Amino acid sequence: MNRSGMPGKYRYASACIIRSLFALVLLALPSLSYADVTITMKNSFIEKYKNRATIDTSFTIDKAHKKPNSPSKDGDLHIAGRAPEIGLPAVAEIMNAAEKSEAVHVVHEMEGTGKPIAISGAWRMWCEHGGGSKQVQGAKLEPFDTSNPDHVFEIHPVTKIGDKSVLDSLHPIEGFRTKEAHDAFSRYENLKARIIPEAKKKATTIVTSMAGYNYVEFVLELSEEPHEVEDGRMVFASVHDLEGELLVRKRRMVFVKDTPPELAVKSLKKGDRLHVLGLPRIDLALVSWRAKNAKKDPSVLNWNLPYEIIVVGVYKD
Repeated sequence: MNRSGMPGKYRYASACIIRSLFALVLLALPSLSYADVTITMKNSFIEKYKNRATIDTSFTIDKAHKKPNSPSKDGDLHIAGRAPEIGLPAVAEIMNAAEKSEAVHVVHEMEGTGKPIAISGAWRMWCEHGGGSKQVQGAKLEPFDTSNPDHVFEIHPVTKIGDKSVLDSLHPIEGFRTKEAHDAFSRYENLKARIIPEAKKKATTIVTSMAGYNYVEFVLELSEEPHEVEDGRMVFASVHDLEGELLVRKRRMVFVKDTPPELAVKSLKKGDRLHVLGLPRIDLALVSWRAKNAKKDPSVLNWNLPYEIIVVGVYKD
C-alpha cells in the first residue's frame, strides 16, 4: 500500500494508462489546432507555372523584417507584399540574407512606398502560414502591416530584386539546424488534401492543412537524367536520409537556373546521388493532372497532397 491507499501494481497500471491517454491527446493536437486551409487558384495560373521553377513579378513591398533572421533561425529576410502576377497574399524570402546587404538595402528603400519593384525567384505554394483563412487568387488585397501575413504563396528563395542578383545565396545555411529527413518526408507524404475542380469559374480549389517543415536535409538519387526547362531543371529522384535509408521512391526535384544546385545537378546521370537542402511546395503539375482526370477516376481528387522539392543548397561531402 502507499499513501493513496492503492496497491502499487494498480497505481503503476493507472499511471501507464494516464501516460497513454496523454500521448493520444498530443497526437491529436495538430488536427485540433490547425483549421483546414482553402486555396482557390485560376486554372490559367496553374497551367502557366506547373512546369516552371520560378516566377517574375512586379512586387509592392508593404512590410519587411528590419534585419535578416539569425542563421540559427534560418537566415532569411521576409518581405510581405502584393504582385498582380500572383494575386494572393505573398511573402518573398531572401536566403542567407546577411550576405546580401545591397539587396536588403533595396528592400528597405522600397518598403512602404507603394511603388512596385521587380522580384524574381522560385514560386512556392505551401501551407506553413495560411492560418484558417480562405486564400482566393485575384481577390482584392489591402497593404499588409506585418512581414508575416496569413499566406500560402511565397517567392522563396528570391533570386533577383531590382537589378541585384542573389542567385549564389542558394546554399546551405551555416549554423541552422535543418529538419531531419525521416520526420519531414513522413509529414509531406501523409498530408491530406481535397482538390475541387470548378469549371464554371475556370478555377481549382485545394483544401488541405498546415504543413511547415522547411529546410529539410537529405540525399537524392536520380531516377533519370535531369531535363531542362525554361528557367531551370527538373528531375525525378528517390529520397534517402543521411544514413542511406530509402524514404520516398519517386518525387520531382526542382532546380532554379544558374544557381549552385542547378550547376551541380546538370552533369549528373541516372543513379548519381547528391546531398542537398530542400524546400517543399505543392506540385501544380499533379494538381492539374488530377483535376483533368477526375471524371475517369473521382478518387484522385482525394489522394494525399501532391508536392515536390525545390533544391536550394548542395553540401560538399
